[in-house]
Parts: sequence; C-alpha cells; structure tokens
Amino acid sequence: MRSMRRRLPILVPLLSLMAACTQPAQPAADAAVGSPNAPVAPPSSALPRPGGPEITFLDLVAEADRAHVRRQGPYMAPGAPGWQRVIQLADRTPWGKVTEVDKRPAAWLESIGGSLHFPVGLNGKSLRSLKIWLKPIARGQRVSVFFDEKPLTTMRLKDKGAWYTLPLPEAGLEPGEHSVRFWFRFRRPRTRRSDTKVPAALGGVHLIGEADLPESPTWTSRFAVAGVEGPALLAGPPTGWTHYLLPPVGARLRARAAVATGAPVTFVVRVERDGLPPEDALRVEVKSGTVAELNVDLHPYANTPVRLSLDTEGAAGEHARAAWITPRITMPGTTRATVPTVRNVIVLAIDGLRADRVGLGRGGDRAATPNLDMLAAQGGGAVDVWSGGASADDGHRRLLDPVLALPSLPRLMAESGRITGYLGASRAVPPELSREFTTRIDLHRAGEVAQARTVLRELDEWLDVRKKDPFFLYLAIDEPRTPFEPPEGYLQVYRRARPLIGEPERSPRRQARDLMAAYDAEVSAADYWIGRMLAIINAHAVTEQTALIIVGTVGQDLGEAGGLGDGHTLSPELLQVPLVIWHPGVRSDGPRPLVRGGDLADIGPTALTLAGVAVPAGWPGEELAASVLRGAPLPPRPSHARLGNQVAARFGDWLLRGLGTRDLRLWDLLSDPAARNEISNERPISLRALRDSMLDRE
Repeated sequence: MRSMRRRLPILVPLLSLMAACTQPAQPAADAAVGSPNAPVAPPSSALPRPGGPEITFLDLVAEADRAHVRRQGPYMAPGAPGWQRVIQLADRTPWGKVTEVDKRPAAWLESIGGSLHFPVGLNGKSLRSLKIWLKPIARGQRVSVFFDEKPLTTMRLKDKGAWYTLPLPEAGLEPGEHSVRFWFRFRRPRTRRSDTKVPAALGGVHLIGEADLPESPTWTSRFAVAGVEGPALLAGPPTGWTHYLLPPVGARLRARAAVATGAPVTFVVRVERDGLPPEDALRVEVKSGTVAELNVDLHPYANTPVRLSLDTEGAAGEHARAAWITPRITMPGTTRATVPTVRNVIVLAIDGLRADRVGLGRGGDRAATPNLDMLAAQGGGAVDVWSGGASADDGHRRLLDPVLALPSLPRLMAESGRITGYLGASRAVPPELSREFTTRIDLHRAGEVAQARTVLRELDEWLDVRKKDPFFLYLAIDEPRTPFEPPEGYLQVYRRARPLIGEPERSPRRQARDLMAAYDAEVSAADYWIGRMLAIINAHAVTEQTALIIVGTVGQDLGEAGGLGDGHTLSPELLQVPLVIWHPGVRSDGPRPLVRGGDLADIGPTALTLAGVAVPAGWPGEELAASVLRGAPLPPRPSHARLGNQVAARFGDWLLRGLGTRDLRLWDLLSDPAARNEISNERPISLRALRDSMLDRE
C-alpha cells in the first residue's frame, strides 16, 4: 500500500457521486478588510435582514449579571451585577462564593492575593478616588494595593470590616481595561474547623469622582409608573449599565424609560466601537411620573464588538427613582431551512488536520486535497471550526460526549435503532468513549497496525456485514499528526513546489519549509484515504442513504508562530480545524461559499439532526448542516479553551489569548489568520467583549 501511495501522490476516485467541478472561488469572508486602527461597521444596507417575528436576543434584566454597572464610576461588589466578569476568567477565580460578612455581601479571597479586572468608559477622566471595603482574617493584617500593576499603597487593616479611600491618578483614567490587585501578608483558617486559609474578605470596590454617592444594595426590581409595570434596571442618575457584545443582524433595543419622583432624568443609549468616537443612539428626557417608549436600531453595529451603555443623567439622588423597564435586545426570527434526514451517518475525525492547510477550493499555498474539495463543492464546507483544546483527545470528547451527565452521541444513535460502530487508529480516543459503541475496533488496543488503510479495510468488512441496517459510524485516524512519515512521492512534490534557492541545507528557513512540506504531504495522504473511503461506501451501494461529516479534532502547530514569544501554546493552528458535510439529498451543481466559524461541539447536534434524532436539552452547540449545506453565514457564538493557566477565546473574527489574567492579547483573525499582529491596545472594547464571552454558555 505504501508503494501505491508513492506511485499515486494524488488520487481522486472516479465515483458516480462525484461530478467534475471547477475549484470554488475564495469567499469574500477570507479577504482582509479594513485597518484595525480604523474599524468601520458595515452599513445597514450591506447586511441581510432576516424576516420573521421578533425574538429576544438578550433580556437585560434576566441577564443583569452579564452587565457592568457604575455610579459615577465602576461599582464592583460581591453579588452586584458584573461581579463574576471582573473576578473570573473562563472557569477560574481566586475569590470565594458570595457570603454574608458583617451583615453585607462579601467574598473571601482563597489565595494570598487576587485581582479585579474591569473596563472604564469615557467617565474615567472624572474619577478621583478608589473606595475599598475589607475585613481581615486576623489582627495585624497588612495589604499592598496595586492599581494597573503599579503600587498604590501598603496599609494595615482595621480589626473589623471598614471602608478605605485611596487616591487615583490626578489626570483620571483612560478608557479601557484597568485592574486592582491585592497582596496580603498572611492567611489563617476562617474557623477552627476550616481547612481553607484566607487573608481577608472584600465587600466592594467603587471608583468615585469629586462627591461620594450612597451604596446601591439593589440593582434590579419591579418598577411601576403611570400604569406601566415590569422588571427593571434601576437607574437613578448618575447610573450606567454596560454590555460588551456583538449585536446580531437586525438587532433593536426596546425598553421603557420611567421616572417615579424628583427632577427630570435624561436617558441615554450610547454605542462605542474601537477607534471611533462614541455615538448617542438615543437621548430623551423623561419627567417625573411619566414613561417613554424606546426603540433603538442596532442593526448598523451587527457582528461588531461594541460597548452598549444605558446611562442616566440629571440631579444625583436616590438610585431607585428612575428605571429602564423591560429592556431587551431583539432580533428578527428566522425560519431555519431543514435538511432531509438520512438513514446512515458517518463521521470521519482526523487528528491534526489544520484549517489553513486544506484546499476546500481556496487558492494559495495549501496542500492538495481534491477529495475534500469535491465533497465540499457538492455539499458544504466550514473553515476555522473551533477545536476547543490543544489535544486530539479533547476534540474527540467534544465530538462524542460533550456533557458527561447526559447521554453520549453513540448512545443516542443506538437508542434511535441504529447500529453504532467505532473504527479507530487514533490513540487519542479514550477507551470509555469507544465502549459507548455497540461495535468497536480499536486498532491500537487490538494490537493491529494502527493506520488509515487498516481502518478502511475494517470499514469494508463492517459494511459487508451490517449495511442492511441503519447505522452510525465513527472513524478516527491520526496520520497528519506528528511524527510525520510522509510517502516519498508526496514529500518530494511539496519540496519541489517550494524551492529556496541559495539557502543552506540546514538553515532555519529551509528546515521550516521542509517541515511544512512534510505536513502538507501527510494532509494530501489523508485526503487520499478519504477518496478510498468514498470508493468503499460506493462499492457497498449505501452512498444514496448516507451523510458524511469529515472534521479535524485538533490542528497542528508546526512552530511557525514561535516568533510571538508569548509562551502560549493555544495557537490558531491548533484551535482551528476544517469541516466538510456531504448529504445525498442536498447536492450542489456549483461550489457554495465556505462558512466561517462553528465549533466541534456543533458536530454532535449536526449528526443527530441528520439522523432525525432529537438533540438532548443541555447539550452545547447547534446544528450546522442547514447552514453549511447552503453556504449560509453562521451567527457569531463565543467559544473558549483552557490549557493549564493558558486561556483562549474566539468570538466572531476575534481571538483572545492569555497567560493567567494579567496578559491578555487580541488578534483579528479575518485580516490576520495566523495571529501575527497583536491589536490589544487598539481594541479595548473588542478585548473586553472576548473576555466577557468566556463566561457565557457555549
């Protein structure tokens, strides 16, 4: 078989299901757009407006914890809106649960030190002081306070909980991300029975201007004025509610602005984008005892990271005298196109398959993948699917068993009356996942040759016995994964395709070229095995009853991003994999646009939907076939990954990576797919939108 691979470096099987086709043109989404220094939202006329009745995209009262709040300046307190967003990154935080300490909500710090990371808007220049409520665990406790990692003070704490007021820089604060860090001298057990040592409890952090305002123990409540009643965001001036988000296509903000008592209040809806001055989308004055209906068009900002602020201006006073009643962001509902169900579903999961190296009809310097190209042309393809981790086993878990407490994908398929089969040459599939299948052949554990050709031999025999019954098959191969063993023919083709005239044989540039050539050779070899798989399926006459899903489990980092020097291993090369879906009843006469986005967690719902099986409530992800098979855009959804203290998040075309919480960096993957040009300082709003998205459910 190796000799055959040498003689046939690229083989396209001549199957009845494959019509000859030209290479698809590169979609517009792959083109670089704009300068990161001057972002421009697409005009309203350039974005499609789905039809259908309005649905709620975000209920601002029900989701009040997602907001950042302020009274003059940022207001951060345990139990207040936005608390988790300033103390937590992904699933980790050094702060304990909110509890009652000295009759007030507070959080004990379960470490010797901890930080709050928070955004500041245009009001930052007017802020003068930092107020902190702390209670030490024992007498004699001292704390060092750092603001934006610069020492602010070191002080001894009073024995009981108390407020401390510290000065901020005289010039105020620039808009963007800021932090307060605490470092204590010692820790003690909270109680005699406690094993957890803590240094102190934090009860609140407020940034204030010239005059202090009373605390706001309640931020949401039912509110009634002039016969209008409903759940509300309390907003007696000066109060602000801020969300960092990507508004959906056709979005609108709907609310009722109400004032119960006192002087008139000005309600302001403000939208800010990176690199552009803020825009007042609405400004209206509401008098005491009256209500104003608000309807703000957010469509011009669709799919752009924005800071959406709901502010009130006027005479300072009681927080509960004005409110935004039933505020929500709506979007047009859509009637999703349905895809016919199929009798059989086959998923081919390929370890180490990178999104940027497969062709899928795109031009440029990529590996030759003619079989994948034709499947994508007749079916559909997605690029930049989020793998969710740095290892193939993470990918297989995300594909097969995304929620441990719920039934797995093979179990659900078996319960639908299908025979389920696992045929694998990948070491990365955990044994507990392969055991979920009714039939399984794990070549590594069976002591056989664990190669793609052996998997296909088993596929031929498996179909020969079981093709008369409906089935779900999961094939797992890992040949693009290191160590590389490319066939000589493939390797020579790619080396010749990238000559380096005059380069020394052992130069770093030549070695990098040879490494990429070896990888591309393996990708083309994997594509060859995809062609063989198609031939076997066709030979058993199940083509017209079978949907195919071909997807990578994790990418392959060849070290070309090493120049970043940030010590981060969650690279775009690992986190982005390709996806191809082929359906016997939804074939295209010409290439469809490639879809951007998606997540490995979407593959399970997609396979179940293709098979006509209900997706369990609580499963992450969404069905992709209806969009991918029609080349329809996917709405941006947040995804994140963690490896030790490394975190990464993607939202739309933006990638955030960081080591811990102090060093978060941002890239625009649309114009910079390999994440070479960091734009964190230029895009503080986008950075916060990505950071906040890591706390949203996937």
